[in-house]
Amino acid sequence: RAVDTCTCPFCCGVCLPPYRPHTPVKLSWGKMSDGDIQALLTSIHSEVAGWKPNLFRLPAGQVGKAFVTEATRLVREWNIAGTSEGFALTALHVMGPLLLQRPGRRSKSDELRAALERRLDLWRKGELEALVSECRVIQARIPKNTATNHQRGFVRMMLQGRVGAALRLLNGTPSAALDSTPEVIALLKEKHPAAAEVSEEHLVSMTTLPPRVEPATFESLDASSITRSAAETKGGAGPSGMSDHLWARMLCSKNLGNASEKLAHEVALLTRRLCTSLVDPASISALLSCKLIALDKAPGAQQLKIRPIGVGEVLRRIVGRAVTQHLKGDIISAAGPLQTASGHQGGVEAAVHTMNNLFFHADTQAAILVDARNAFNSLNRKTALLNLRFLCPSLAVFAINLYRTPVQMFLIGGSYILSMEGTTQGCNPAMPIYCICLRPMIDRLANTVDPTECQQIFYADDGSAVGKLRALRGWLDALISFGPGFGYFPEPAKSWLIVKEEHLDKAKEVFGDTAVNITTEGHRYLGAPLGTDDFRDKFVSEAVQGWVSDIMALSKIAEAEPQACYSAFCVGLSKRWLFLMRTTPHIASLFQPLEVAIRTVLLPSIAAHFSPLQREMFALPARHGGLAIHDPTKIADEEYKNSRLATEPLIQLISEQKTKIDCVRELAVAEQLSSKKTEVLSNKRKWQVNQRSAVAAQLSPAQHRQFEELCHRGTSTWLTSLPLQEHGFTLNKLEFRDAIAIRYDLPIEGLPRTCACGKANNLEHCLSCPRGGYVHLRHNQLRDLTANLLEEAGCKDVTVEPRLLPLSTETFHLRSTITGDDARLDVAARGIWSPMERTLLDFRVFNSLAPSNATLSVTQALDKHEQEKKRCYGERVIQVEKCSFSPVVLSTSGVMGNEADRLYKQIARRLATRTNQSYEDCIRYIRQRISFSLIKTLVVSRRGFRGTRCERVQKDSDLNILYSNKTLIY
Repeated sequence: RAVDTCTCPFCCGVCLPPYRPHTPVKLSWGKMSDGDIQALLTSIHSEVAGWKPNLFRLPAGQVGKAFVTEATRLVREWNIAGTSEGFALTALHVMGPLLLQRPGRRSKSDELRAALERRLDLWRKGELEALVSECRVIQARIPKNTATNHQRGFVRMMLQGRVGAALRLLNGTPSAALDSTPEVIALLKEKHPAAAEVSEEHLVSMTTLPPRVEPATFESLDASSITRSAAETKGGAGPSGMSDHLWARMLCSKNLGNASEKLAHEVALLTRRLCTSLVDPASISALLSCKLIALDKAPGAQQLKIRPIGVGEVLRRIVGRAVTQHLKGDIISAAGPLQTASGHQGGVEAAVHTMNNLFFHADTQAAILVDARNAFNSLNRKTALLNLRFLCPSLAVFAINLYRTPVQMFLIGGSYILSMEGTTQGCNPAMPIYCICLRPMIDRLANTVDPTECQQIFYADDGSAVGKLRALRGWLDALISFGPGFGYFPEPAKSWLIVKEEHLDKAKEVFGDTAVNITTEGHRYLGAPLGTDDFRDKFVSEAVQGWVSDIMALSKIAEAEPQACYSAFCVGLSKRWLFLMRTTPHIASLFQPLEVAIRTVLLPSIAAHFSPLQREMFALPARHGGLAIHDPTKIADEEYKNSRLATEPLIQLISEQKTKIDCVRELAVAEQLSSKKTEVLSNKRKWQVNQRSAVAAQLSPAQHRQFEELCHRGTSTWLTSLPLQEHGFTLNKLEFRDAIAIRYDLPIEGLPRTCACGKANNLEHCLSCPRGGYVHLRHNQLRDLTANLLEEAGCKDVTVEPRLLPLSTETFHLRSTITGDDARLDVAARGIWSPMERTLLDFRVFNSLAPSNATLSVTQALDKHEQEKKRCYGERVIQVEKCSFSPVVLSTSGVMGNEADRLYKQIARRLATRTNQSYEDCIRYIRQRISFSLIKTLVVSRRGFRGTRCERVQKDSDLNILYSNKTLIY
């Protein structure tokens, strides 16, 4: 029987569409029947939500595949509405914490494999109580959290690629979670109100049925969509403790064979079912649950104020991200042109620019910025879901499945409260759903005011309007009147009216009977200043001081971990002030304190000695030979100009104040945005090239050639890669600083002036000196790495240093051909270019600074060395071996020759086909491995030992050995 919220027919318009509940059947799992299984799994799920994080990394091999295969089976059971549909997803979310619980802090990998194998056997037998008992003992032995070493935590997060989490630890003062005391629980319940009634006047339609959505709409939601979403999903673990890294490994790892592909396929089917069918909410309750953390909003204040933070299950976030990306066009269209948070690229920047344009117009008297109380948690959920069926039908079924019933939010300790209203944190579609469901309210507001006297802009719950004072008062009154019916509760006491000086008296008259704050200076609007020039300068200066403090904290950590800090700066920290640059004009000079901190504190922790010219060089992007450590005083104006240009179509659309536009205009705006983006990128490239040319013009001929080499592809890959420990992309502090010094030929402290061979110990000599075997080391490392890549790509008969066939009566046209019977090449493999075709490879890593190459450009030097290899081996390989030959030539800085570039691109294509990953990801991975292999050998060449070996130590009988208190003294 179909279940609904009431017994009236579906066509009444105030009831959610019905679903078919799961029908229990006779089922056994070990000694448990269906009812016992459901009850026990629910109880375990509630218990594990209060456990401390303690899961170990899913191992590769057969035991890891078995774990993923079991997860795939559970997802498939729910997909096909099998006999265990009612508890399959609950079992999936307790399987991780039960089977992957780390036995001890120092457990070895073999012990973890054995534990997982043993627990999988108990899981299959249904011995859940035994597993829970073991995990309880482990949890009881985990020590309580103590004071954290924030520097160590920062480095750990960076080595895992979690840049955002690392930056939150930068200043060492992350907000601590509050314990679940009665006072905290009461405040959390206030933040999550009970469900409100539905008012018919706030419904979009009650007389017609919503449009039908064809299931074919979601056919392109496949395994690749899920793996891409899993790779992009970051953040903390939900109640089950199964982290983003665990799910990414389960769905994306190629170390688990095709088990990951099968799981991704089943998750894609789960996503499609959630988008096309109304399901029993009890069967997905574990998937929808989230962890609720209360943070102290005002530490030290007499009255406790909390900020609730919700963390949804990672699988829910993966599925939600895939759906919202798939329906992005529908969401933008449904939210309307006045809602800028619906997914438009640069929407927030367009909102800020439009507000500034309107506010500084001569006819404008004031702007009002409205703050809504408890916005996302107070949205009228049922009204929103009913309206969503008409506003965005393609998203409606998915949203109804997520929010039909109250959602469990687990607190610290294992208890939970229910989310009965609004959208929940930790849910990717929460923002699109909220934006779309405010659309009817925004349309009504537009109909209550004259658009020539009051223009409105919304960014999610941040409502704002600009225009004449009396029109603004009418707009605010209308918002207060019918906003609560949609779950939008304006708070005048927290709202601000920014009025021009000459209209202050009138503003006090019009808004005197409200609690709205009135100012003539300005106020923060969407992270940017809105108001007078003095307010703008004060706002930016305060922000800059905060960023200077971040630079100081980062530089302190950089003394021990320069690579991690460099990546954190380029990938995360430097982006913090880009938004302010892009939205606020005439602030370049205000960033001077930040540039001083970068130049005098941050850069010396990475490169000890550099000149003003090299500082200009460091400011260039890495692909132009720099370090991408920009000078904020030089890029601020350029960033603002680019932002204005890129968002021009959106600014024009918002300024028109239309509540609805046709599909033709939508397509035109989309095309204009794409065209403007292309224009901005072109302008940015031209500006960067001009900056590079200005630097190059000040260099000597030798420096200019070395600088031009750094602008080739491949020379900066090691620099732009995150220091991921899992892939070996890490350098210690000495290696990283030496690598920077080698890149720019900077002096390195602690090196002798003369090499062991008697020549000057400069960079050019170190890369060519045969003493120590480091020239061969570079060659051999590249050779072995390529052989491994060929095996990963599925090539057969991969051998290292294959011997060529001996010659009998063969003759060659070129006298340079190698004819010795003991001739060898570096690598041989079959299947690189075509099936069963054998290809021979010969490698050379040449020193581009050597006198024989110094007079040539890098491209000419690469061609020269490739031709030398072909003259030596090409004719013999083709005539005698009857196979193809590819010379693999690279410079020491990482520039590839044409043949090498073709080879590695072909390996990337084969690797992409074999592993079902994108070509772009595969070629980037290959270039990263090659780049790190080369830079590590260069560092060894620069610092490696080249002297004579130490003389053998005398025999033990010749040593004067004394024993004193069991201590050996020489």
